[in-house]
Amino acid sequence: MEPPIIPPLRPKPKPPLSPQALVSKFWSRYHAKATGKVTSIFPRSLYEPLVSDSGPSHASARNAAQGYEEARSDCRARVRAIVAECERTNSRFSDPDFDIETDFFIRNDNCLYGLVREWESDDDNLSDPGSNVQAWQVKMSLDTLKDSGVLGNDKLEIDVGNLRRYLGPDHDCYNMPPPRPGSVHRLSWIFESPQFTVDGFSGTDIKQGSNGDCWWLAALATIAHRKDLMNKICVERDEECGVYGFVFHRDGEWISTVVDDNLYLKEKDFGQDSDIYDSTGKKSRLYKKQKQSGSDALFFAKCDDANETWLPLLEKAFAKVHGDYKAIDGGWAGTAVEDLTGGVTTVLAGNRVLRKERLWREMLRSSCEDAEFVFGLSASGPGIGSERNGLVLRHAYSILKATEVENEDGIKLRLVKIRNPWGQRSKHGIGEWHGPWADGSRQWTPYMIQKMRHDFGDDGIFWMSYDDVLEHFKWIYRTRLFDQRWNVVQQWTSIKVSWLTGYLKTRFIIEVKEEGMVVLALSQLDDRYFSDLRGQYDFSLQFLLKSVDSATPICHVRSANSWDRRSINCEINLEPGTYEVVPNIYAERDEDRPTVEQIVQAHADSNPQKLRQVGLQYDISHAKGGVLDEDVELQKKRAHEKKKQRSKKKKASYVNQVQQAMTRMEEVMLQMRKDMLRSPPGDSDGKDKDETNKDKNATDEKDSKKEGKSSKSSSVLLPEESFKTAAETRNKAEVNPKSKLETESSTIESNEKSEEDREKEHESPSRSSQPPVTQPKTNLPGKNAPRPDIKDVPSTPPPEIQSDPGQDSSDSESDSDDSDSDSDCDSDTSLELKKKKQWNAVCVLGLRVYAQHADVKIRLEEHDAKDAGSSLMTKDGNPVGLTS
Repeated sequence: MEPPIIPPLRPKPKPPLSPQALVSKFWSRYHAKATGKVTSIFPRSLYEPLVSDSGPSHASARNAAQGYEEARSDCRARVRAIVAECERTNSRFSDPDFDIETDFFIRNDNCLYGLVREWESDDDNLSDPGSNVQAWQVKMSLDTLKDSGVLGNDKLEIDVGNLRRYLGPDHDCYNMPPPRPGSVHRLSWIFESPQFTVDGFSGTDIKQGSNGDCWWLAALATIAHRKDLMNKICVERDEECGVYGFVFHRDGEWISTVVDDNLYLKEKDFGQDSDIYDSTGKKSRLYKKQKQSGSDALFFAKCDDANETWLPLLEKAFAKVHGDYKAIDGGWAGTAVEDLTGGVTTVLAGNRVLRKERLWREMLRSSCEDAEFVFGLSASGPGIGSERNGLVLRHAYSILKATEVENEDGIKLRLVKIRNPWGQRSKHGIGEWHGPWADGSRQWTPYMIQKMRHDFGDDGIFWMSYDDVLEHFKWIYRTRLFDQRWNVVQQWTSIKVSWLTGYLKTRFIIEVKEEGMVVLALSQLDDRYFSDLRGQYDFSLQFLLKSVDSATPICHVRSANSWDRRSINCEINLEPGTYEVVPNIYAERDEDRPTVEQIVQAHADSNPQKLRQVGLQYDISHAKGGVLDEDVELQKKRAHEKKKQRSKKKKASYVNQVQQAMTRMEEVMLQMRKDMLRSPPGDSDGKDKDETNKDKNATDEKDSKKEGKSSKSSSVLLPEESFKTAAETRNKAEVNPKSKLETESSTIESNEKSEEDREKEHESPSRSSQPPVTQPKTNLPGKNAPRPDIKDVPSTPPPEIQSDPGQDSSDSESDSDDSDSDSDCDSDTSLELKKKKQWNAVCVLGLRVYAQHADVKIRLEEHDAKDAGSSLMTKDGNPVGLTS
């Protein structure tokens, strides 16, 4: 009869956690335990078959102009090599890396748009009927029906149920695809007599096209009057072969690129949509002359002159290095000047300028050829309005000139010449200033018109007084330029950013050997090169500068414009000494944006060509000295796991050898027992005695069974018998693997019963009626009898192959922690937190130090926890504020 099954005891309920414990537990689960950042879209294993000609950059001091000279030389060499290849093949250059002609023809549009295209996104909420129709298409269809008048009474029977699917927040009717160019052609086909420049570069040449890159065009207009700066950007070309080379600044380094002369046009080719009979070609020639000739036919930016080509080609090169034209849609004029000149931009709020006289003197000097500053503007204001006094809000403008003049009454006037990159007013008449000194205002007397040589016209150019500029433009961009007199050193790193804001333990140590002006620029990676892979986190930067010998900060730096987050800087005179730059990073998460992993998985098959392009840009950006390579760390971890697995296999092999040796020993012992029980030849008395003993033992066993006692509990097996039993059990388990678990469980139960019976026997020995079984002395082997060879069987595993107790304990502890935390997770908040992705913010940032002397060094340093305890305090000793 089997013993009754006793149900397991229920664990005692855990006591409720205290409020502090609940809060602490929330934050421990809120932050990811395994933090990290994707630093390689493509792991190193994918790069192994390829030839690489670039490596990670490291912190090193160099002349500010040295990096530019290297990029320019590389660009010129590439152009010359392309020209030689064109001569060899007798063909004009076609850029294989940015082939807009083929890309447009097969409608990939990878040169136009990025990876993520909202108007092409799939929506699982749409059911089969009409699931391939977008909301904007429904809106356009309804508008077409209404405008055509085919409905008569303007009434249409509509399925409201299906229509509702397009009216939710996820189906915005304004989420329409951007306008697409009509065609692609070369310069020689578009222009009658194309010229790269007509009377040199000029800010008045610039006219914005169908892209939202006013920020970049405004910056370009700001420096276009500087021939030295423009010649540093446009370094080499061969107009006959159609190849043009340009140089830009990216993340502290100069880069070069080349493009061909294919450009997008607004209109489609003649007869593209329908067959038109044109036997003489007269209609097609007229169509081309009217709609596909000259600068006005271009889809994107264009020069004011009908045959000037430098601007659309420069815009194409800037779009190429960023991946596509969509990547340069929207931005800040200050960052654009940095990308074009390698300078450092300081953002000033117009209503916060303290020393207006100092700023005015800097503006006056910006018109000179060798000026160290250039300026740009951005209008902004509260509310949802699009203009104020004619100025377009959230739009960039250029400062062309600042001047001081006297009017006919002898009054000194401070006037600023400004240009809108549109190059003209909009159809609503906005884009230029409507206040004092606007075109046609009463301030323009005949005397002032003649003195200022100003012409009224719809050209995007207007004048404002200096005070009106400070009042009506929200942001002023002041960019300091660097020449061969300046030296620069930089250092990059990656930092894990906590949800709690404060100054970090990681800091940059700067050693200055000579007194002088120093410019410090703390910046993030320019994610415009991989905007679709930027992830869910946005970072805002601040930093403190202080001497290592003093706790008093020298300066506290943060951006005046909270939306312009790429970099912050300060200019300061420093004495010889060692200084600390202590970063403070504020992170925000947008959970509506896809993660890097999701983007890679979604487009690896749907658009692999574009993913290769953007992924390579991402990997290049993160391949900097000081930035932790997560892929390398992952490879190290995998190697460690493989080593651990090999150790486990080695240990398992050792245990298997021990078990085999024990099995052999048991077999030898069993054979010895059989030999002992077998009588020697000629010894009949011993044989009879042995048989008598066997009969007696059998009789005793029968009697014990009749008394209802187990043989295991009432008798003591001989060592040989125990070995035999174990060997037989093992053999049965090997023959029938399914019964192995049952055999082990029955053995455990019998052992437990035997222990209980032994305890009972120990308490009342008189109750045992079974006499003890003794082994006959005549059957025992003598001193010379053979014994099993067990000297080679070690009793414990060797130390070198034992498992690491630290590793095992850590693994078990982590598992137990997770189980405990899961068991404690009973509230709705904890359940929601499980579904929500944990906080995992990692920021890549770098510090550049510019100085007019070469003795500047920079390094990274980690401060201990004692110093980090004050990281939540500002320079005034107060806790971090709401907006700090």
